[in-house]
Amino acid sequence: MKQPLILYFACLALIVSNLSCMPTRRIAEGEWFYLGARVEFKGDLPEQPKKVRAELLEMARPQPNEKLLGLYPRLGIYNAFAEKKKGIGKWLREKLGRPPVTYKPELAERSRLRMEKYLKDNGYLQASIGQEMEARKKKAAAVYEIHTGARYTIGSVDWPKDSTPLQALLEQQQPGSRLAPGRPYQLSQLEEERSRLARAGAEAGFFQLSSENFFYYLDTALAQHQVGLYLRVAPPPEGGIFRRHYIGETTIHPTYELGEQGAGVRMDTLETEGFKFIQTQDFVRLPVLQRAVLQRQGELYVRSQQQKSVNRLLGLGPFKFVNLKYQQREQGDSMFLDRQFFLTPGLTQDFSAELEASSLGSNSLGSALNINYTHRNFLGGAERFSLSLSTGILTQLGKDVRFLNSFDFSLEGRLSFPSLLAPFGLIRAERAWQARSVASLGSEFERRATQYTLQSFRGQFSYQWQPGSLHQHELSPLQLTWVSTRNTSPAFEERLLANPRLRASFGNYFIASVAYQYNYNEQKPQQREDYLFLQARAEAAGNLSYGLSNAIKGRQEAPYAFFGVPFAQFLRLEGDIRYHNYFTRGGSWIVRANLGAALPYGNSGAIPYIRQFFVGGANSIRAFQLRELGPGSNTDGFAPQQGVSDQTGDVKLELNAEYRFPLFSYLHGAVFVDAGNIWLAGPATTDGQRNDGLFEWDNFYREIAVGTGLGFRLDVTYFVLRLDMAFPLRRPFAGEGFRWVINDIALGSGSWRQENLALNLALGYPF
Repeated sequence: MKQPLILYFACLALIVSNLSCMPTRRIAEGEWFYLGARVEFKGDLPEQPKKVRAELLEMARPQPNEKLLGLYPRLGIYNAFAEKKKGIGKWLREKLGRPPVTYKPELAERSRLRMEKYLKDNGYLQASIGQEMEARKKKAAAVYEIHTGARYTIGSVDWPKDSTPLQALLEQQQPGSRLAPGRPYQLSQLEEERSRLARAGAEAGFFQLSSENFFYYLDTALAQHQVGLYLRVAPPPEGGIFRRHYIGETTIHPTYELGEQGAGVRMDTLETEGFKFIQTQDFVRLPVLQRAVLQRQGELYVRSQQQKSVNRLLGLGPFKFVNLKYQQREQGDSMFLDRQFFLTPGLTQDFSAELEASSLGSNSLGSALNINYTHRNFLGGAERFSLSLSTGILTQLGKDVRFLNSFDFSLEGRLSFPSLLAPFGLIRAERAWQARSVASLGSEFERRATQYTLQSFRGQFSYQWQPGSLHQHELSPLQLTWVSTRNTSPAFEERLLANPRLRASFGNYFIASVAYQYNYNEQKPQQREDYLFLQARAEAAGNLSYGLSNAIKGRQEAPYAFFGVPFAQFLRLEGDIRYHNYFTRGGSWIVRANLGAALPYGNSGAIPYIRQFFVGGANSIRAFQLRELGPGSNTDGFAPQQGVSDQTGDVKLELNAEYRFPLFSYLHGAVFVDAGNIWLAGPATTDGQRNDGLFEWDNFYREIAVGTGLGFRLDVTYFVLRLDMAFPLRRPFAGEGFRWVINDIALGSGSWRQENLALNLALGYPF
């Protein structure tokens, strides 16, 4: 059965390959198969000719058929099934094929005009472009002959001179202008200057001012290959001069819906502290809304403060839309802006569930379920309450092994308030787009069937604030965690006795820590623009406990205890950086680096187990199971007799690269490479104990695991269902250390797939 199927696909591939070699097969008489565009510079070369050539070719239309190794595979698929009206052939033609692209003179002429405009907009004011068709054997290419001429530079810039209030602002902005004599003339620089001046005016009270009010006269007769720029300001629509505006009356509609002003709708009106509230019912407490709105009556209008007010209102959570409208009003010699905020309530409660599964071979299956409930107006003051429940199991099939190897359960409740409850005004909430105080309580239960039971309780209070669209901060001045280890098996006790570091990381202990996290994110929702993401987190534990213990009880014999429980003392740092690069035809490339290090000191001989690092699983190095790798060249995580893998370390290095591309409709594909490992920190022991897994600068790079694979993503906007199939390229072996296993890859072997192929099913992208 397998041989005929393989033969069928081989014949199909051969047919498609042959048809890919005949791109003109379905070109009608009088048409030409389009080979693409070619740019030829005549005379003087432009500055950065390679860059200019690439940008000009990007403007050429149409785009030719995709080519791979001299063939046209998508065109071959289209030709192979061109006559199919239904069935799999029709589906392949429409989803994977692409019809032949033909040369069109009207598109070539349009491209020529675009290229010429591009050159003139970038200073080549005497540029001219000729275009002709180069044809042979029903194939044609568009050839563009470019005469750029000399590039013009700015000779002088003339600014307006009058006695209006706007003139004073322009004089302040003039030193910061990028339009200076000697710089190349570029239309984009003029547009940026217009926008810069308009933003400065909007921040200084000039409500009506926009970039459209600024324009330039150009004088090309100033000198040879120089342009004189004359900046001028168009008056407001009603004439006269631009005047500064001040904040007038502020009205907020907390329950606004389209048509709410209709007959039969009862509206309640309340005025307090310069604000007017009009609503159909009580929804969010009014002082909360009042605090979210920046600037008060009589203050000079600042546009950024108005946008920040809209963001702060949206950030409260209960509203799905926030619209701001202005009404100009003249009073005496001053202009005022009366503001109206229209807030449309959204759903205050939602429920979500996520499922994740992974498998390595046929005898191991892991799954996890996460359930989340959120209420965005819990106490009527835009308080956000969330309850999260997570559970996971790892099963194993085979002789003399437990079916249920591992069971995890966690529960966490969080309550956040829409203000910073900070003493002495240490954090200025009015400067932030969004600011919240968050209190949380949680518990985790972890059972390793053949090893131990770990239970922890934690409480945390933190401040979160966002000063702008790119930056986020979180300060947790108080984090308390209590950990208890019990039901340890004799085999696990032997492991603890043989490994002092492992023994020190388990047991009963208390963690009192302070943490700070910073996020930088350039990503814009629903926009395909390159972006950088950076996250850095630092946690220091045990210092306060150490000081209090010393102050209350004086010098003691180590380890010190707090309320009868030994406390941990360590410093933990972690950073995550990602860069996402989008391509023009739907694909994208994302690279990521995740690094972490933790150092125990003082009262601790090792990092607590729950604060240690690990790698592997659906969102890490996907060719390996969760906690299977490390530390270093250690292979205990691969030993079947150990049961569930539980390898952790003090140092972490993880590198990921993934190319994502569309397949058809909602289905996307990905090819990825993951690399990394974990290590232990600290000096080597001299008491005869094992030093496996220690991080060493001159050796760590030899202990990097590498995996690769292929993934599919069903992206339907509201959620992403992801399946990643991965296998190792480099892994550790007992007694040998790390070595490459590329030559061992045998995708057709069932035993190889069982031992090496990892399947990861999850919701959402890995990073």
